[in-house]
Amino acid sequence: MNSEYAVRLDGHVDAAQVGVKAARLAELAGEGIRVPEGFAVTADAYGEFVREARLGPVIARSVRRFRAGRDLVVAAAEIRSAFRDASLPETVVDDILKAYQALGGDSTEVVVRCSPVTSADAVRDDVFLHLTTGADVIAACRRCFASLFGAVAVGNREAEGIDHLRVVMPVTVQRMVRSDLGSSGTARGESTFVRVRASWGLGQPSAAHADLYSVHPGARPMIVKHRGAKRTKTVYAGLRGTRTIPTTAAERAGLVLTDDDLRELARWSVIADKHFRRPTALEWAKDGCSGELVVVEVRPAVPAIVTIQACRRTALEVQYR
Repeated sequence: MNSEYAVRLDGHVDAAQVGVKAARLAELAGEGIRVPEGFAVTADAYGEFVREARLGPVIARSVRRFRAGRDLVVAAAEIRSAFRDASLPETVVDDILKAYQALGGDSTEVVVRCSPVTSADAVRDDVFLHLTTGADVIAACRRCFASLFGAVAVGNREAEGIDHLRVVMPVTVQRMVRSDLGSSGTARGESTFVRVRASWGLGQPSAAHADLYSVHPGARPMIVKHRGAKRTKTVYAGLRGTRTIPTTAAERAGLVLTDDDLRELARWSVIADKHFRRPTALEWAKDGCSGELVVVEVRPAVPAIVTIQACRRTALEVQYR
């Protein structure tokens, strides 16, 4: 399926072409860790779009007007509007649609998101959810390209002296993970154990209310579980939004993850640390329809500076396996 403009995320890929987040996920997939199936629309696709649609002069003109005193928000909006109104080149469209067809084509639910080349890029992380047609995927890719010219991103590049015509924006397209019907959280290695945080619904749960687990690998793995309050959860609301709703009594009383889930997450955490040769933090999600665990993002771990007090935990269970 791989082409100049669409690259499958299932092994080693060029981060300069697919973005740092997508490249990390692809590398983990190559290590046997489960990530959502998908592909990247490459930096070359972005460059071809800018050339074919003659957006370079539009960018240069709007930047000159900003430097001459025009409001930054207005100048940036002018560029984004030109991106959204332009048509993608046929060669780029064909490659994207072929890659989407390889995922299942129309009626296959996917998420489309920006994939900056470096984690330091000050680009709004636009995300388009529940897309089910090739036309929707194409439109979302064009809007992700346009997000490279948000006011903050333009202002930062101006301050740092970066050429606006040399930056690029890859895009990631992946199957939707229905963690709104399941659960999500984080996993990270800390010395001799893996710390897992979990809650129902979407996003990164707060330590104050999430389930907290410690998994100590070894011949006789030990799992320590602390049940959190989990009073609310975040679910999808429309194509791009989310909303927070109360959890059910059963969700509040139960534990989010099984022992098998925890052992799998701990194994993935160890593999990721070894692969990247540094401590990493995994963001994971569990699909409420398939029951499948997947890693949706990996990033360098930030040292923990806060210890959760035992008195704030609502339950404790220690199991030896």
